[in-house]
Amino acid sequence: MTDRAATATNPTSATAGSGLWIALIAGLTVIGSYGFACVAPFAAVAALAALTLNRTEGLILVIAAWLINQAVGFLLLSYPHTADTYTWGAAIGAASLFGYLAATTIVPRLGSTLPGIVAAFAAAFAVYQFALYAFGVATSYAGDSFSLAVVGEVLAINAVAYIAFLVIHRIAVALALVKPAQNAATASA
Repeated sequence: MTDRAATATNPTSATAGSGLWIALIAGLTVIGSYGFACVAPFAAVAALAALTLNRTEGLILVIAAWLINQAVGFLLLSYPHTADTYTWGAAIGAASLFGYLAATTIVPRLGSTLPGIVAAFAAAFAVYQFALYAFGVATSYAGDSFSLAVVGEVLAINAVAYIAFLVIHRIAVALALVKPAQNAATASA
């Protein structure tokens, strides 16, 4: 069993300062939501949560990022108050959670190694996009949101955000604001 797998079943936090970490990433979501609106980096947040937090905290982060995105959309960006907007918002939230769950299946096997970091992101992004595409098909959405160009742009935004989040996490670890998951697992074992 990997250290990350051991922490997944541990009821205590996988990182010291996880509340600060959740608040920081959720806060950065405000900037991303305002700047990118519907293209907030939910797959990046999902993969990051799987790598750096235990399951409960990861779910809290993904849900908080989605809620903040919706609040920014409706309060600052004047999203229309229509059934379509609400259902797509719910679909984005569900897709984010599915992406997170996909990433959590990768992390116990590969850990925070480079292949694990890449695979967690790939799983989160693929499942997130597939869930949104499936919702679009189920609701007969005829927009071009799933064209190669649009999906490529969404991928680029998520990849850049993911790299930035990973760098921020490394800095937070270096400043002793959070501990790496494997160190927390060793300390709590």
